Amino acid sequence: MRQLCSFALVFWTLAVPALAKDLFPEPIPVGNIVVQVLPYVTVPDYIDGRPPRLNLLTPDPTGRLFVNDQCGPLYHIDRNSTNVTQYLNLDDYPGLQLTCASKHPYIIETGFQSFAFHPDFAEPNADGFGRFYTIHSSTNTSSQPDFDLGRDAGFHTLLLEWRTVDPAASTFAPADLNAPYREVLRIKQPFDNHNGGMIGFNPTAGPGDVDYGNLYMALGDGGAGGDPFKNGQNLATPFGALLRIEPLGSNSKNGQYGIVQDNVFASDNENRTLGEIYAYGLRNPQRFGWDRKSGEMYVADIGQSIVEEINLIVNGGNFGWNKREGSFKYKGDSVSGLIDPIAEYDHTNHVYRLPTNIGNRAVTIGDVVRSTDVTGLEGQLVISDFPTGIIFTLDVDNDPLDGGQDGLRVLQLIDAELNPTTFVELINKARALRNLPPVDRVDLRFGSNTPGAVYVLNKHDGTVRRLAPVPAPSTWPALSLSSARGGYLSPTTRNVFTGKKVRQ
Repeated sequence: MRQLCSFALVFWTLAVPALAKDLFPEPIPVGNIVVQVLPYVTVPDYIDGRPPRLNLLTPDPTGRLFVNDQCGPLYHIDRNSTNVTQYLNLDDYPGLQLTCASKHPYIIETGFQSFAFHPDFAEPNADGFGRFYTIHSSTNTSSQPDFDLGRDAGFHTLLLEWRTVDPAASTFAPADLNAPYREVLRIKQPFDNHNGGMIGFNPTAGPGDVDYGNLYMALGDGGAGGDPFKNGQNLATPFGALLRIEPLGSNSKNGQYGIVQDNVFASDNENRTLGEIYAYGLRNPQRFGWDRKSGEMYVADIGQSIVEEINLIVNGGNFGWNKREGSFKYKGDSVSGLIDPIAEYDHTNHVYRLPTNIGNRAVTIGDVVRSTDVTGLEGQLVISDFPTGIIFTLDVDNDPLDGGQDGLRVLQLIDAELNPTTFVELINKARALRNLPPVDRVDLRFGSNTPGAVYVLNKHDGTVRRLAPVPAPSTWPALSLSSARGGYLSPTTRNVFTGKKVRQ
């Protein structure tokens, strides 16, 4: 595995950030890859009049698609009919006391964050049969947390294991009516932001592989701004780290999960280090993705106020926060052995023209696209500035992955009518049809572990979309350079945002 670097965190408005710096004076260029964005399915409102806050789409091991709403429901999407069925709702279990942004709009990062199916979910004779996992924010703080920094934001992050009696059923039916879920791990949050993120199993690991059945969990640095507790560089705390555990094991301190002995800090003979930590020095690593060809793992780490970064993860790697923000010094003395980001962009000139005036910048990530029919996307890691909805690509097969923004390209989008578009436009068109007011942000997320397909979610119109091949240019409508964002004449000669010629 190539050894490179990372760090990050979401911009918190209550912190006093450093002034934005123009680290990369030239904007990220528009690439020559053009994709069509098509609606795939619309998920119903859980709270009337408020579209679901879609957070993750991923399949179970049999290939069935699932998507979650941050406010509680987990839905099954029928691939043939695209019918949507509620599979499970965390809100139906009062003891969990789920809190989410739609219920408490000032706590924007809380809720049902992620879910993952054990790779043996559908194997009748396996220990993982029928088991899947969820991570959410809970205001039920009556139980003793496994990790506690002392300060109390009023909610805990809970990792739960669920077990269904029938993995093929369209709705969840607990194998044990008296115990539908098991608490695996509980973390007391010191601040409202930078809490639990994505969880997932390595999709490239098969039975017999050392990583098969291990669960990855991204956890922010605990919140506030600037990492006041210095968690990012503290190996005695799980905050600001990517954790890897064996959920069916029992040799953890609480006895509810296993410590993976292949983790560097599980076998370093240091009592002060947590064996759960796989990588650290991260600010707010909400999302990670995989390359099915190489087996490599990538993490998007949200920046403080200057730069966003993408990291290639290595076991035991230190990605620098809060000593560094991306590859740039942030606070305190330098630390040896830090791993640099494979790509990063700053908050000043990251594209030629923004599709929205929102001031936030925050990076998210999908998988490396493989086995696709979308021209040009093979081997591209899909990345997004999720508030603005701009999608970037990074060619992991050919780029040196040596940092900076040189390898990033803006992905061009056209809509179902073959007109240039942005995700802000698509969302606001959908909202207008429901007489909902326009929004100025996207909150874009990618689907995970869907080889051959790229799904895109957001938190404002309930629509799951997919990236599709464009029809032949001769079928496109005639566009003038005075049309939206300048227009373009063909997918290979003009760019969506400026109308200028695309560098080939």
